[in-house]
Amino acid sequence: MEKLSQQTTNQEKPIQDRLRQASQITVESALRNKVNLNVSWYDVHGEQQSQKYTITAGSVIEF
Repeated sequence: MEKLSQQTTNQEKPIQDRLRQASQITVESALRNKVNLNVSWYDVHGEQQSQKYTITAGSVIEF
């Protein structure tokens, strides 16, 4: 499995953890061998947060 890359935010977590918390997952682009996702969730204060991830070809993620 290839390593998943992610853009840095103040609450950085691996994509598998964020997918479990997700309220919305948006595919921002799918070009060549990469898919860019924006994962949104609500924090403990009820505020919506988001983090962007890039998934490369051959990567496996579970929903």
